[in-house]
Amino acid sequence: MSSQKRRNPLKECVEFIEERKLGYHKEDEPYSSSPEEETFEIEEDKIFEIPKCDDIKDIGFVDGGNGPLLRSADFNISLNRVAGVLYSSNEWAEPKITPVKIEFYSATVLDLLENDKLAYITRFFPVEPEFSEYLPKKELKFSIDDPSIRERLFSLPKIETFGGIAMRFAEWTYANKFISNELDKGGIFVRDGSLQTGYTGETEIADELYKTAIKKEVAVTGLSKSCRLITKTGNSLNSLIMHIGNNKFPESSWYYHPIYRITKAQEQADLYFAKFHKNSAYSFRFDILLDQAKKMTQDQRELIISNIAYNSNDLSYPGYPYGLIKADQLAAVSLRELKPQKIQLIAEFDQQDYNEYILPRLRSVNAHDLLNIIRR
Repeated sequence: MSSQKRRNPLKECVEFIEERKLGYHKEDEPYSSSPEEETFEIEEDKIFEIPKCDDIKDIGFVDGGNGPLLRSADFNISLNRVAGVLYSSNEWAEPKITPVKIEFYSATVLDLLENDKLAYITRFFPVEPEFSEYLPKKELKFSIDDPSIRERLFSLPKIETFGGIAMRFAEWTYANKFISNELDKGGIFVRDGSLQTGYTGETEIADELYKTAIKKEVAVTGLSKSCRLITKTGNSLNSLIMHIGNNKFPESSWYYHPIYRITKAQEQADLYFAKFHKNSAYSFRFDILLDQAKKMTQDQRELIISNIAYNSNDLSYPGYPYGLIKADQLAAVSLRELKPQKIQLIAEFDQQDYNEYILPRLRSVNAHDLLNIIRR
């Protein structure tokens, strides 16, 4: 046996990261991959302390959740839920018209169209008839060649992905109704995630929400729990701004602007980074709809940001709006509730059809689930 000490691969991994990622470049700016993205040099004087909120606005928060019930290579059925939370005077308020949450099933099939092209077709089935007005009116149809559904360049999407896509479309249509029914002039709408739309047809459905909000003079915003934007020197953009902001305001909440403006059809946003509570360990990407942001004064922008900060004082997660925590809790679909619904769903099939046609399809993708059971 060799007397040479064996090298520790984990230690080598850590040394590789430390060698390249300790410290930040002082002169940097966001990395841009498109002429539709306007970036600004990163400078300390763009960090501002978040002022005290003296004018409390109504805020609406919307989030969604979903879970697959049955899945095979060529069909999927998912349970989906979308929830809306209203805060008035920073207190939770019962929505006047809109259901606090809606539930629906989405069913997706891979089908052969008349032109001999394969397509994924998704339909919406509300749990209650009155929920239908909050859902997209048309079925979703994606050609198998549609680049917006590809997870990687050459791979087909997992069909259960379309449950999540159905949920995203329903978030936009439900939120449109929520803004129309529950928020008045000066109100603020907060979407969980950025204002980016990626799937074919999603931009058009988001535009309907934007039109409603602009007409009602309700600010449209989005807050992202994670951010993968980088700088020209290869740093995490959010981490760099957090470093600068905490150095300038170590005992305060703060926001950074301007940094990034996006004018793509799929993403029309003026980006901010904000640490919404002085004790927060996080700063978040915060979007304001670009058409609205361009017409705002700094005081108007700070009014929106200070209201979000005012809603971000919950001790369980300081710096993250409690309205989004509540919406997430209401919309979440747990594994515990999927199992009995799956049993009920299977019971709805004709037994002969299920054994001959459905069960073999389910077995085409569930062998790994059996391994997980054995492993326990």
